[in-house]
Amino acid sequence: MPEIASAHLSDPVEPQTLVTFLNRALKRRGLIFGIARQDGGYLLTVYATEPWSGESGSD
Repeated sequence: MPEIASAHLSDPVEPQTLVTFLNRALKRRGLIFGIARQDGGYLLTVYATEPWSGESGSD
């Protein structure tokens, strides 16, 4: 399986650092990530910059 990107992350990982990494690694593949504080945690959202025919991973 080809590697797209990798990063060394500190423990604990700051959510913004993870989202920045994902955006840099996957933007060219039509994916953008967003993060917002919600209910004492974080809501991570994945956006498609092009029409998307895949199934949603949310319940």
